[in-house]
Amino acid sequence: MTNMKPTMIHSDRGSVFSVFSEEELKNMTNNSKRKVAICGRINNSGIVEVPEGATLAEIIELAGGIMDKRDFKGAHVGVPPYGRFLSKEDLDKELDFDLFDNYIRAINVLSEEDCIVQYAKFYTDSVIGLMQNEGSLKDYAKVQEPLEKIWQILDRISKGRSNMRDIYILRSLAEEVKEELNQKHNIMEEIIENYYDEIKEHIEDDRCYTMQCNNLIKLTITEKCIGCGICQRVCPVDCIAGEKKEQRRIDYNRCTHCGRCLSACPVDAITAGDNTLKFIRDLSTPNKLVITQMAPAVRVAIGEAFGFEAGDNVEHKLAAGLRKLGVDYVFDTSWAADLTIMEEAAELQNRLERYFSGDKSVKLPMLTSCCPSWVKFIEQNYGDMLDVPSSAKSPMQMFATVAKDIWAKEKGLKRDEVTSVAIMPCIAKKYEASRPEFSRGLNYDVDYVITTRELIKIFQDSGIDLKTIEGEEIDQVMGEYTGGGIIFGRTGGVIESALRTALENMTGEKIENVEFESLRGFDGFRACDVEVGDIKLRIGVAHGLEEAGKMLDKIRDGEEFFHAIEIMACPGGCVGGGGQPKVRKNKDAILQKRGEGLNNIDREKNMRVSKENPEVQAIYDKYLDHPLSHKAHELLHTRYFVKRKK
Repeated sequence: MTNMKPTMIHSDRGSVFSVFSEEELKNMTNNSKRKVAICGRINNSGIVEVPEGATLAEIIELAGGIMDKRDFKGAHVGVPPYGRFLSKEDLDKELDFDLFDNYIRAINVLSEEDCIVQYAKFYTDSVIGLMQNEGSLKDYAKVQEPLEKIWQILDRISKGRSNMRDIYILRSLAEEVKEELNQKHNIMEEIIENYYDEIKEHIEDDRCYTMQCNNLIKLTITEKCIGCGICQRVCPVDCIAGEKKEQRRIDYNRCTHCGRCLSACPVDAITAGDNTLKFIRDLSTPNKLVITQMAPAVRVAIGEAFGFEAGDNVEHKLAAGLRKLGVDYVFDTSWAADLTIMEEAAELQNRLERYFSGDKSVKLPMLTSCCPSWVKFIEQNYGDMLDVPSSAKSPMQMFATVAKDIWAKEKGLKRDEVTSVAIMPCIAKKYEASRPEFSRGLNYDVDYVITTRELIKIFQDSGIDLKTIEGEEIDQVMGEYTGGGIIFGRTGGVIESALRTALENMTGEKIENVEFESLRGFDGFRACDVEVGDIKLRIGVAHGLEEAGKMLDKIRDGEEFFHAIEIMACPGGCVGGGGQPKVRKNKDAILQKRGEGLNNIDREKNMRVSKENPEVQAIYDKYLDHPLSHKAHELLHTRYFVKRKK
């Protein structure tokens, strides 16, 4: 047995966690009739010599057993499109080598951590990809249509948009494929037979117990909870309850998915789901094009796990690491932050100019609406104030919309041919990505979100060290950004950026000093005065939902008046997001260093005002006309809804 820690570097066949290419697997297993490649949720992936009469359970033990001492769930014997899917009933049976009905002997082991719907989707995706790969699997051409229908149904099931009739249709399609190809076994048929209850749970209960189906994810307190109550104490909306030394529970009608509880939990008993495996499987699927965007705050925090100081900018090393994993295009959310400012600043300018001219119908203050936790908070608690938020989408959503509706078209691609992955510091971004208004049918603008902590684990498990890797440039066209785009990641940054552009537009003059010191600081609730020329503005800034509530109550009661406000749910803003590296000591100091890291990037940029970004201007010139145009509104704006508590 090769003593090698499993990595997440993909093989040509999409054998997740395998450290070998298809050709290597072929050569190594052909050297001996009893050699088998084993990978998946096992401690030592590699090549094992299987003794005569060995059971599947014994082979797994030869590979170091299942990771984290989890229970066995199943095993794919063979590689897509061949083989069988074995269940727990097969665990103690002698492994039949006749099951390897192709030229590669490989076993991919699944544990109870794996979602069977996601694996079936990945398997089907791989087969379809191989069919498109230079004429590979020509005999499968006659079943392309039923295979594509199988994938579509599995996709519906994974997104909570299905019904029980779909299982019947899956059976029928699996039978059709089996008959057409004269198969002895059909993997989809075996999965339905052995994992019926899990598939049914997805459909009838909108639940994926593994937390791998993005649209069915909720913050969950697991059985690892020790009942310490720290999560309860840090929750800003009092949605966690439970008695001392008992497992806590979450009221989902109040939860905003901010992730404060998750960051504070000392035993990692809280999860928001994990898209790690989905990401790696997509990277390992033939002919699948994967693009990423990275939020501003990620680049000044992820380096902490690799020996960098908090606030160090590692964006170029991050780009190199993502490409090494197999990402096709590495883009930057900061580009879309500049695009967001073009819309928000124009909206703010419009409201302010009307207000100053005496229009009493103008709704003020205007609120920046980039934080999904904050958006959910106002929808749940301040339904009478939904005219406050800007209608501009968040940078994450603007990027994904442009990527799938404009960039993909320019590349000659359809929306569903692009897998759009957002690397975010925020747990609530997982929730935002699954909002139905950010989709076209079942094709969501952001397919799923990978948090900073998830990406750290992927890099570490893949042997990628950001400290030693050579940095690379971020891809253009959606990679260039200004200083105004990068400061989105810290408290006060969004409104400061919006004012840079709005005030220059209103005065018709370039602002020499774009650093508005009055907006900066670390107090939870700041009332700030900004004066440029004859324009005097009152700005409110809050970070932390406790402070946000105080601010909104004062505005609602007429105790405070602001022309514009910014609210971020997390302490320090996105730099302190629930998906960032956990900070156990000197938290405020670390968050301020991360924020200052973004300020340093801003100061180093030649372009510091969002409207100066030539790549953003090009989008308007070619596709959107101008900020707040009909075209821009159709593509870049949204609306919010009153979410009444049950």
